[in-house]
Formats: sequence, structure tokens, C-alpha cells
Amino acid sequence: MTKLSTEAKAINNEISEKHGKLLSKNKQLRDWVSDQASEWKSTVKRYLDVHNPFYDEKHKTFLNNNNSFDTTNFNLLLKSYKQIAQDNKKQVSSFWDKEDSKFRKIAKGQDIQKECINDLNNSFTLLRKEREKVIEQLYNAWELQKIAELRSEFIKQLLEKLHEIEKLYDYVETLGLDPGLFLDFSSGSLTSLPFDDIKKWLEYLKNDKGVQSLIDVMGRINLAKQSEKIERINQTFSEEVIIPDINSKEEIVGIILGKDIENALPSELALMADPETSILFDLKYIESNLLCFDLEGTQTKNNEYEVEVETTVLEDETKGPLIICVDTSGSMQGAPETIAKAVTLLMASKAKQNDRACYLINFSTSISTLDLSNDFNMERLISFLKMSFYGGTDVAPAIKHGLTLMGSDSYKDADMLIISDFVMADLPKEIIRDMEELRDKGNKFNSLVVDNSFMEHRQRSLFDHEWVYNPNTSNISELLKFEKKIISTKINNNKYS
Repeated sequence: MTKLSTEAKAINNEISEKHGKLLSKNKQLRDWVSDQASEWKSTVKRYLDVHNPFYDEKHKTFLNNNNSFDTTNFNLLLKSYKQIAQDNKKQVSSFWDKEDSKFRKIAKGQDIQKECINDLNNSFTLLRKEREKVIEQLYNAWELQKIAELRSEFIKQLLEKLHEIEKLYDYVETLGLDPGLFLDFSSGSLTSLPFDDIKKWLEYLKNDKGVQSLIDVMGRINLAKQSEKIERINQTFSEEVIIPDINSKEEIVGIILGKDIENALPSELALMADPETSILFDLKYIESNLLCFDLEGTQTKNNEYEVEVETTVLEDETKGPLIICVDTSGSMQGAPETIAKAVTLLMASKAKQNDRACYLINFSTSISTLDLSNDFNMERLISFLKMSFYGGTDVAPAIKHGLTLMGSDSYKDADMLIISDFVMADLPKEIIRDMEELRDKGNKFNSLVVDNSFMEHRQRSLFDHEWVYNPNTSNISELLKFEKKIISTKINNNKYS
């Protein structure tokens, strides 16, 4: 096990050198690699025990005897030793043939001295140890070779898996998704994920410029609803105030009595020009009665004060659930279906990332559903997206099922997104009526048309937002706020009823 433990550590180090940047992003991934190395160590240990080619030779029954002299056992031991040496291209010393000759004489009843018998007993023990030594050497060589082979195969598979994970990280991070949604490192989950299907859809999302524009537009569905709220808050204001600065004298602000000759008025200084008036100047100086300029400096100070004011703030409301209806009818085969499923994968992942409940409806003329609200599982999501009906197109059962969900407590605030080419008949009036009633309660109905041509006859007023994507040209058209048309239609209907 010491060899295997050393190899497991070496594997960890080699993987870290080649994918250090990737492993630094996710502790779970680092732990997973370490667990894979530990599991490999246990698996190889079992393999070496089960497939040991020298196990039977090592546990021959005659080896259980003591060192007592026995011609039969010696002959069997020597024959086994020679066979092992021959199979592994090792030479056998002629010494053992001489010893075998001695044993044959004893076996024929020839008289041999007691000392010779003791020597032969020692030879028997020596032969047994020599045979064990050869078997051990052969096993060690086989073990090292097998460990190297299994290590090389394991590292190759692990590097391939990490390369796939690295590409997946690149895709999901580019799309602003959480890699943790796509990679579950719990036991067995990672290997069971269909990476080929995930990569196919994520590559489409990442590399097609038209789909990139579509992603930006569809991202608006995940924007939080906002409401206005009036709040009273304390707001701080700042006001500049000019105050005197006693430490500086920059401006004349008046006249004062003093003895500051430097700032004395010229008329006072003129007293010193005449000997008769100079005595008066001296008296005024002694008594600090000279008329002097009063100088003063100023400085600016910021005074802060708080005032309570009313303000309007935007408050994010809780995002409602998302119901996605994806068309897998025959008319969607090819690029339209790939786009539809790629967008569904993106929207479902975004919903989970934004803590939005999500419900998927796969439809053609019948429906299949998947509720991802309480237990988001990427493996189940991918398996669901791989399903296709390839029949006719009837969106009515899907919308009807979604409307029923919106009537429940869990999905009463849900928004619906329908992804289809809309090659279908018009919706029944009762479904249109139910959609309008739920829209009045705040539910939103959006559609993504994946089609080669823009169908003018489509009832666009059914949806709050509609996006039309042409998979051939990667062009996207966006039509907004059809609820205004609905309101206008209602007014006209009431006017003429």
C-alpha cells in the first residue's frame, strides 16, 4: 500500500500541475480529484490481489511443511522452482541438480551419513527460500508494471474528464451561469452526467452570434420586478461658513488703540517728525493710545447638518416562478429544436441561479412535464431535454396545463415562456380568456418564435413580449408590450357590445 499511496500523491501533484488554474476555482473539484486518486488506489489494490499471477505458486501446499527432510517435497519444490525460472527466463544453478542427485540416492535407500542428511535438510530450506525470493522479485516487477499501466490509463481518463470540465467551466462562465449547477461532485454524479449533450447545447449558446443576441434579450425575463416605495430618511447637507482666523492678518477691518508701531496710522507716525510733537508720540505709545490699523484673517469651515426628507426608492420584489413550454414537434427538427433546448437549458439554469421555481413542459400534441422547483437536478433536466415527440403541434394542452399551475399557490405569480415555431392552429377562446384574466393579476406570457419566416397572421396580442428568431440568418426581432394592444382591444369590444 505504500507504493500505491505514493502513486496517489504523485497523481494529485501531476493533475495539479496540469490543471492548477481550474482546480483553484473550486474546492469541491480539488476534493473530487483527491477522492478519485484515493478510489484509484483502492481499486488497484483489489486488482493486484485478484490478478496476482504468482499467488498459487506462493501458496503451494508443500510449503506449509516444516524444514524436515522429505524427498517428495524436495522434488516437487525443485520442479516448481525450475518451472518458474524457465517461464521467466531465469537460469537455475547446477548446484541444485547435484543436491537433487543426493536426494535421489536417499530415495533409493542408499546409505548416507547423518551429517549428509542434515546438509540436505538445509538445502531443502535454502531451496524453498530461493524459490520464494524469485517469486517475490517476479511479483514486484509485475506489480510495478501493472501499477504503471493502470496509473497511465487512469491519468489519461482523468485528464480527459478535467478537459471536459474545463471547457464546461469556460462555457458556463461566459454565459454568466454557476458552474456548480452543471457539476455535482457527489459520489457517482459527475460521471453520470451526459457531457456530450451539455456541451452541444452550451457550445451553441456560446458560439452562435445570433443566439448570443437572443440570450441578451431573453435575460430580461430574469430581471426582478420593481415597485416604488416612499421612505423618510435623514439626509446630510454641507454648508461653507467664513469665520475669523486669529492666527493670520490679511485684511484691514478697522482702527484700534495700541502700541503696534508697524501698523500705526501715518498721522501718528508723523508726530515723530517734529521734536515738539515727538513727546506726544512717546506718551501715546507708553499709554498704548496710538491709532493703529486692526488687521484680521479669515478661513472657510464646512458645517454639516441633517434634515429629514421624503424620497422614492425602487424595491425589488420576489421573482415569481417560471414556466417554460418547449416545442419538440416534427416541424422543430434540426436547428430550431437545438436552439429551443439550448435556450430552455439556459433559462432553467438562470431560474435556479436566481432562486426562481421552474417548471418545464415538453409538448407536441401531448405533453411531458418536469418540476425543478424543489429539487433541481441537472441530470434529470438533460434527460428531459433529450426527449422529443416529433409529432404534430398543439400548444393548447401545454398552455392549459401551465394555466392550471398558475391557479395554484405555488405558481400563482408565475411567468410563462413558450418556445416554438408556432406552426399550429389558433388557440381556443377559453384559453385566451384565461390568459387575459391571469395577466390582469400580474402574470406574464412571453413567446420565443424559432422560425425561418415572420408569420404576420400570428396572434401577437396574446403575449406581453414576443421574440422572433430566424435560425438561418441568426436575425432576431423583438416586439414589446403587447398588453397595450390587449387593453385597446378590450375597450373597442366594450364600445361596440
